[in-house]
Amino acid sequence: MTSLLRSALRSVSQQSHLRFYSTAPKAESLAQLVARLRKETQAPIAKARQALTENHNDYTKALESLLASAAKTSLKVASRTTKEGLVAVFSSGSHAGLVEVNCETDFVQRSDGFKSAVSTIRGIVQQQRGLEVKPVPGSSLFSECSDAESLKTWSNANKVTPILVEAIAKMGENMKLRRVTLTPMKPSMSLVYGAFAHGSSDLMGRIGAVVALSISDAMNAPKEELAALARQLAQQVVGFDPIYVRDTDVKDMASLSPEELEAQILYRQQFLMGGGTVEQVLENFRTKHGVAIKVVEFSRYVCGEGIEVKESNFAEEVLQQAGLKACETLG
Repeated sequence: MTSLLRSALRSVSQQSHLRFYSTAPKAESLAQLVARLRKETQAPIAKARQALTENHNDYTKALESLLASAAKTSLKVASRTTKEGLVAVFSSGSHAGLVEVNCETDFVQRSDGFKSAVSTIRGIVQQQRGLEVKPVPGSSLFSECSDAESLKTWSNANKVTPILVEAIAKMGENMKLRRVTLTPMKPSMSLVYGAFAHGSSDLMGRIGAVVALSISDAMNAPKEELAALARQLAQQVVGFDPIYVRDTDVKDMASLSPEELEAQILYRQQFLMGGGTVEQVLENFRTKHGVAIKVVEFSRYVCGEGIEVKESNFAEEVLQQAGLKACETLG
């Protein structure tokens, strides 16, 4: 009995020294909150920290504050002309397309933040969810959407608008999704697409193009060489700006000089990689691999083409952005 009592007392004594820990989550530090806020909104460190400080480190309220501020900035700059920007292109086994996103200056156009936003938008466009496009006149493959209201509605429904609003808030410039051109989203053994954009390694630049090729024997075509040729032909379209694919596409051949025919017809142009004209290069490919290739169509974007820039007094524009009038600075 004595030994049992001693054992019980020793057990109680040991338990009295046990420590108990709460499983309640540890509150995030200010640095952690700032990092999470920046990840979600892309806001600069100073703005994220300010939003948290003003809202007593309440993350939800700080997030709402930043989003409201971003929307306000977006509305403030909405009337500014956006002639700069990037053309982003893509091609896959099933479809291809071009996307143009505009900003105000080439400074922002070159920034990593803008490039990231354009790349994300391209990825969303590539999924082709609910985007209303109309056939490009004279084209059997390409369809386009350039209607501002249609693009706005689609952007709101597909989370493109928040991407633009956040980028606008971060960089202080107006930005717009201007137009999209797409091919049908369906696999085809007889079609191959090539895409190229000038001035960038990630298929984004000032000029972009997509080329559609038809193949006589896709099963036996050398895939790597075919993909390289498709990309080079898209590069040809970007660099040499043809209007027609072949002679039969020209309605009035007699109205064009030999020099104009060579410049405007893709098949007559000298291939940028050498080897003769584009038509000769395609024929050489058929002779070498036993596979006939024809260019079906192409689509080419130049960023900002067709946008009129209104002339304005720079000093007045600066004052206007500061909320002042010229007369308020006098006297």
